[in-house]
Amino acid sequence: MPSRNPLDPIPHPPRTPWLGNLLSLGATSPVQNMAKLARQYWPIYWLDMRGKPLVIVSGHELVDELCDESRFDKSVRGALRLVRNFAGDGLFTAYTQEPNWSKAHNILLPNFSQRAMQGYHAMMLDIAEQLVLKWERLNADDEVDVVHDMTSLTLDTIALCGFDYRFNSFYRETNHPFVDAIGGALSGTMEQSGRLPLEDLIRKDRDRKLRADIRHMNETVDGIIRERRESGEDLGRKQDLLSYMLSGVDKKTGERLDDLNIRYQIITFLIAGHETTSGLLSFAIYALLNNPHVLARAYDEVDRVLGSDPSRTPSYAQVNQLTYVSQILKETLRLWPTAPAFALAPHKDTVIGGAVQAEEELPDRGARRGTPPRPRRVGRQGRGLRPRQLHPRGRARAARRMPTSPSATASGRASAASSPCRRPRWSSG
Repeated sequence: MPSRNPLDPIPHPPRTPWLGNLLSLGATSPVQNMAKLARQYWPIYWLDMRGKPLVIVSGHELVDELCDESRFDKSVRGALRLVRNFAGDGLFTAYTQEPNWSKAHNILLPNFSQRAMQGYHAMMLDIAEQLVLKWERLNADDEVDVVHDMTSLTLDTIALCGFDYRFNSFYRETNHPFVDAIGGALSGTMEQSGRLPLEDLIRKDRDRKLRADIRHMNETVDGIIRERRESGEDLGRKQDLLSYMLSGVDKKTGERLDDLNIRYQIITFLIAGHETTSGLLSFAIYALLNNPHVLARAYDEVDRVLGSDPSRTPSYAQVNQLTYVSQILKETLRLWPTAPAFALAPHKDTVIGGAVQAEEELPDRGARRGTPPRPRRVGRQGRGLRPRQLHPRGRARAARRMPTSPSATASGRASAASSPCRRPRWSSG
């Protein structure tokens, strides 16, 4: 008798007629529900997304294998494909076969060197001091909307460092219109991707709002580009992302980026950069407040490195000496990854884990025949939040034990992304 599971032996949660596994993910916490399913069906399972199979891999060995770029490529499908409506062929949503993907990658890479970070340091301090000043002026019983303030911090920092543009979020009672447009475009796109059949017919108002948000983003960014071109400034001397994009030349092709792609890159950096970083900072603050022994040790390091005079601004070298603070941020990402998953597809039909066939035509990752690897238990060290385990010396030892694939670093991030979402449990270290 044939199996009712078309991707047998890959397991899957029970499906609902017409909806597949949409109800398995839910509308309010799909990532947490996906992590819950990963614990239940470890290390691989698949979901029926209204007739389209989506294979989820969470086991480290399989993730490490999938990160082999000679066999797998990033997949731009589902909601990410809809994001192309306003991010186009920016780095995040471009297909790797598109010319602008490699062109922009080559031009922008120098902006993320240590030397470039030193150039951004003063601007980062500028925005950070605005946040601190806001908090200093609050009364003792005032509430702080941490997520809102972290979002303002990261968005304003990216805009100033990358494009010399100020949203001035800490001087406003309400969001900058561009910030609202970003939120509207993202939420509208996610809502579109989860619609039921024929639901488009009753969502015309939402679609008009989405188009208006995209139009506002495009007009704002096009104005930033136009103002820089017309400023008469020496683009070669102004070291920020926008100047690099306007004046940079791809050494492989000898070509520059056109203004349309520069618009897409700016929107990509603002969207992809600010939410992930603000989420990291918000989770880190939550974890510190719930683990006073870790907070006390972080205070000690800050006082030792920066000194006791709060009026002295930290130098770039001093920030790099905050080793324990860096460990806290990395450990927070391990347990609460703000980019919890990424999509891949094989270049051609292949076998993963020595048993499961991944097929090119199935969305994200398809599988047929064979026996999936046996699940392994996640030990205490994998679940507890332990900043000291990410000390540089410990990370170096761990790296020597990692598989020697070209994707060892990426697989570490992916493995962290599959960790259960729960309240952090910090150890004594």
